[in-house]
Amino acid sequence: MTVQPLHTRPGHDGNDNRPNLPGGQRWTPPGGRRPSKLKWILLGTVVVALAGAGAYLAFKPKQAADGKPAAAAEKGEKDSSSILTVTAVKATASDVPRQLLVTGSLASWDELPIGTQTSGLAITEVLVDEGDKVKAGQLLARFDDKVLRADLLSREASLREAQALAAEAEANIRRAEELARTGAISTRDLDARRSTALTTKARVGVAEAARAQAIARLAQTEVRAPTDGTIAKRNARLGAVMSAGGTELFRIIRDDRVELLAEVPEIDIRQLAVGQTAELSAVDINGKPFIGTIRIISPVVDTKTRIGTVKIDVPHDPYLRPGMFLTARVRTGTQSAPVLPEEAVVYRDAKSWAVVVDAAKDDKGHHTVTAREVQTGPRDGNRLAILSGLKPGEDVVLTGAGYLKTGDKVIITPTPADKVNPLPAN
Repeated sequence: MTVQPLHTRPGHDGNDNRPNLPGGQRWTPPGGRRPSKLKWILLGTVVVALAGAGAYLAFKPKQAADGKPAAAAEKGEKDSSSILTVTAVKATASDVPRQLLVTGSLASWDELPIGTQTSGLAITEVLVDEGDKVKAGQLLARFDDKVLRADLLSREASLREAQALAAEAEANIRRAEELARTGAISTRDLDARRSTALTTKARVGVAEAARAQAIARLAQTEVRAPTDGTIAKRNARLGAVMSAGGTELFRIIRDDRVELLAEVPEIDIRQLAVGQTAELSAVDINGKPFIGTIRIISPVVDTKTRIGTVKIDVPHDPYLRPGMFLTARVRTGTQSAPVLPEEAVVYRDAKSWAVVVDAAKDDKGHHTVTAREVQTGPRDGNRLAILSGLKPGEDVVLTGAGYLKTGDKVIITPTPADKVNPLPAN
């Protein structure tokens, strides 16, 4: 079977695949000639262009009365209403005290341990307790003294016996001397009687010493305060048998004198001097801080911690007790620095900030602000020294600083008179 090529088949020509109709006529689609691909592409382009134009007209910004876009006018009105009205104060240079902050614990100026000199005796009476105020010579405790009193009676009896023998010996000497002048006794007998008198006299001295020793041992059964002060610790207990040189019975804060043992790094200790005043963090009943005075600066520094000890005398007050932890500000001199009211400083993220106002204004009279990190220094009343980050003469936002950030616009209003020149502490 022979297959003829398509263009040679009956009903087809060699140009395309459209069938030939009988009589040699060409087939055409209904409605005339079929449109080409180019016409379809042009038609799609026109449709897309018309759709884009409609979208542009639909979303075109409306014009305001002044010719600006309505959205821009609305935004400008909104920005203008969000500008904050604040007050500002000028940073003024002033001499402020230079201070060093030290920390430490209160301790007794001289804490006296009170013990006993007797051994084997039981405590029969305790007359004071911790916290009691005592005077020099006041009785604190008493030991059982029955044995020592009996020993004293024995010593006194021995003394009287010795004194009697000594008196008899003296009388014998006087009689012997009268007899010796008449030759009734020999010189040898006279010397023997004199020797006996001296021996009895010496025995009197021994008896007196024994009696004094017994009196001293008896006195040791009473424990008395060696000085004025306060009982800080009591170990004496009824019935306890104590030994000499053993556990202390009491501890007394001598003269109720307390001091602050401040620990100061070696780099700062050179700024301190004996006699400088220190303001303590503790306050009295009137709300005023206690003021101390540096008494001793340690001549040595710990080789491991590089810290020295400074002893600061503190006033007598029942509130100041040994063991309390305190801080103290020691005034080491003065320095010149910009000063601001304390409320002009903003504390954020563990840092101190001041919002500085630019001197220039924009066309609407608004100022631009800049938030700067500053280092604060000593405080004097409601004034705060700024050690770095601010220059004298710069304007700083006083009220409303906490709501501002760098680049914000503000409107400045007059500052109250009491904030322009803040008062120092009395």
